[in-house]
Amino acid sequence: MSEDKKKLAEQIDRVAITKFYPDKGYVELTQGFPEESYLWNEDFHPTPVKYRNWGTLTYFAIWFGMSMEVESWALVSIAYSFGLDWFWGLMAVLLGNLIILIPILIISHGGARYGIPETIITRSRWGVYGAWIPNIIRGIIGAGWWGIDTWIIAESFGAMYIVATGQVSKLLFLAQQYPATLPFLISTINPMLFWTVFIVTIIARVILLYYSPPKTGQRVLQMVSWSVPFIAFAGFFIAFFNVMSQANWQWTSILTIPNQVSGSAFWFAFIGLINANVAFWATMALSMPDYSRFAKSQYAQSFGQIPMPLLMTAIGAFGLITTGASIAVFKIPIWDPIVLTALAVHNMALAFTGLFLLMLGVVVVNIYADTVGPAYDFANLYPKKISWFRGVIIVIVIAALLQSWSYYFSAFSYVENWLLTYGALLGGVEGIIIFDYAIVRRFKFELPDNYLTYGRFRYLKGVNPAAVIAFVVSMILVFPPNTYLPTSIAQLYPYQAWIFQNAWVSAILIAGLVYLILMKLWVIPKYQPMLKGGLLKGYIADDTKIIFSKNKNIDQN
Repeated sequence: MSEDKKKLAEQIDRVAITKFYPDKGYVELTQGFPEESYLWNEDFHPTPVKYRNWGTLTYFAIWFGMSMEVESWALVSIAYSFGLDWFWGLMAVLLGNLIILIPILIISHGGARYGIPETIITRSRWGVYGAWIPNIIRGIIGAGWWGIDTWIIAESFGAMYIVATGQVSKLLFLAQQYPATLPFLISTINPMLFWTVFIVTIIARVILLYYSPPKTGQRVLQMVSWSVPFIAFAGFFIAFFNVMSQANWQWTSILTIPNQVSGSAFWFAFIGLINANVAFWATMALSMPDYSRFAKSQYAQSFGQIPMPLLMTAIGAFGLITTGASIAVFKIPIWDPIVLTALAVHNMALAFTGLFLLMLGVVVVNIYADTVGPAYDFANLYPKKISWFRGVIIVIVIAALLQSWSYYFSAFSYVENWLLTYGALLGGVEGIIIFDYAIVRRFKFELPDNYLTYGRFRYLKGVNPAAVIAFVVSMILVFPPNTYLPTSIAQLYPYQAWIFQNAWVSAILIAGLVYLILMKLWVIPKYQPMLKGGLLKGYIADDTKIIFSKNKNIDQN
């Protein structure tokens, strides 16, 4: 069997089976690799050209829907828990999202050009088997978000129950007693109902995903992306209008809360919040090729995503104003829009509508950011037996085991223990991805070899040692020793706490630079001698150059 696979890699005509469409920037394979059952299946094959039909509006709608969600609403208000005022909270949201937009666009380019999900593209950087490492990391983090989103969905239905049974005053009492744990309160009023709804919503999403597999162009998800986001925004508006009306449109008291920290403490908190906002969409940055693989063109996916930082800042400001009004009405800041809707909207039908629409917004994010990509990750571990849908089931099981929704109950735990921690992990992964794709390969690589056991991405027994070493080095330098060793030592070197507070940025730079050095001096000369060039202009093989030079206008995409 291994001899047959070696012969396949040696005899394959990459130029003959790879088709380049310079007008759209597409690359397509004209054959599959059923003999490579551990690396190839229909879900992982490059998307056929006829299914690459997602336009700019689809990608804008995806980000609009994901921006207009419950977690986004509270990002500015979290700043108050770290001693920052409204202005710096908004700046953290804007800067963090501007930073993460850069890797989003670079990583999305690969999906749009080659028509493959990130799990397959990653094989070119980590090796055909080494790709399991970042896939498992992304999959577990995505499963963590899946659990948080499921909690919020169940919280929405729990709020409907509270409104219907006239227990709003009980909820207000709990909010006044425990203002720091608002997302947890609704589950305590009727735990049996809450957990029943929790399970039912899981089953409903499983059914939706079953009828929208990748090989169909995921038409069902595309239709959801067009319709749900703009409807879900109405849920926020319902909460906003009702609270503002009760407050007589007085919301500015929240603007008078000053900074509680200064000097180095201020910068420590501000840097942490910027990186928390970067990490907020770091999982989605990795997942975007799973959607950009259906793009009509590079233009369509790029321009559809560029408005994202403004959308996130706008919803943050919207949440800030509404939270300010809640202080005037309830004497405490109600930063959770689900709790706020249950308390402030007195018309039952309108309250139900608002809560249902907020829930829809979370469902969109749950599917696009936290289900589709992680499902690819786990399917990539054993494509012969694990289809994309079976990967979905694995995501759900891991989410149940992690119980990550507990991090969402307090601002400090949410930022330090969840966002910054996984932000560092994904920063290390994304540093290798971006530096390899944009600098080493300059957006061009051998598409067939992503499916070949003994192809050009075999490296050292299927693993790229440069990627593994760069990732490990970045994690050791970013994470304090007491987070991964049984020791009380909190710093490996002076000021390491600042490096961790700058988690994603630190990890992406360290991993990327170490990777470049190792690739140039060791891995390319030893394991990929067919590549020619240098870091200034990139590396490319002769046959890959032929594929991309079939038309003189290859750079117009």
